[in-house]
Amino acid sequence: MMIQVGALCIRTCTVTKQEVLCQIVSLYDKRDIDYDCPESVAIIPFVKAVWLSGDNQGQEFRSARRNFYRAWEVISDS
Repeated sequence: MMIQVGALCIRTCTVTKQEVLCQIVSLYDKRDIDYDCPESVAIIPFVKAVWLSGDNQGQEFRSARRNFYRAWEVISDS
């Protein structure tokens, strides 16, 4: 499953049981460097999205893609 920039996603908040929407703003890879061993570098895929509903409406958030896939469902690929 591949998400695209502009996709609309939905999830149900585990605390309030309210459905919230977000839109993907960008997809990028972040380097994770182990400072004890500089030769060890991991590339972590990230999602940057903006809340479209709920208490955080209009604010951006970032999430590792593996966590995003677990919590969110794509409802429209734009």
